[in-house]
Amino acid sequence: MKTNSVMAIAIGHDEIVGVKAYKIEGTIVLEDVIVQKRHSDIGTDMKEFFDYYGETGISIGCVFTSPLQSVYMETPMMHKIDQYLFAQREGKRIFQNEEFPNAIDFASRPGTTEELMFILIVALERKRLKQVARGVQQGGGDLRVIDYWPAPLAFSRGRESSMLCITPEEGKVRVSLWNYKFCTAHTLVPLDVNKVLEACKRVYEDSKQYHVPYPKGAIVVGFDEMKTKEFELILETYGTIDQVPLHTVDKGEGYNPQNINHEMAWGLAIRLLGDGK
Repeated sequence: MKTNSVMAIAIGHDEIVGVKAYKIEGTIVLEDVIVQKRHSDIGTDMKEFFDYYGETGISIGCVFTSPLQSVYMETPMMHKIDQYLFAQREGKRIFQNEEFPNAIDFASRPGTTEELMFILIVALERKRLKQVARGVQQGGGDLRVIDYWPAPLAFSRGRESSMLCITPEEGKVRVSLWNYKFCTAHTLVPLDVNKVLEACKRVYEDSKQYHVPYPKGAIVVGFDEMKTKEFELILETYGTIDQVPLHTVDKGEGYNPQNINHEMAWGLAIRLLGDGK
């Protein structure tokens, strides 16, 4: 049986990439890839993109490039409302930014014992979040989720039990460790392969307290050709985790697996076609 299509939109620094996908008999099919160059602020570009290419009546997800602001911790078990209050309080304390106020979100799952739970708290710049949401909603789009960068990569790479993610961020390198769809630790380091390798060890050591296993592999995405070549040492050290298989039809043939914005949109589409959360 074929599911309804979804549309996932990734807003990079220089372009917006939208993909449409559906699932049929367990296989995710990519049916369209839309690319538009950016030329203005995120709100203007998003509104223009959705006015031209957006659709109503299908689930929409968005993700936009931004610094990774998240913290993962283990706490005593809490009811959902208490989790919300805790996340708001701790998120505002940890990610306080008077110049660019943040919006706080969270996700939780069972901890190492029945009395404990894990909670992930994430912050996104509130102004940009609202601009993205407005661009979709003013066009009549059914916006289901705005994800945080680079979370969709966990879905495009199969939600492994332990995966290192190496991505560019503001002229540096963001090294993060992912346990299924949760970021358990991350750090920002210079564009030097030895510093990145040290950071890989550090995020794993920081995650061991949460019973996260040794990384099954690493992904390096979003860098220019020269830096990607230099970072092959990371993949030689930890191994490579490939993108999940995808089937393309029609305009979906335009998908570029080497482009981080394409992969972000693809990963978000996988999320929407799964639990949609």
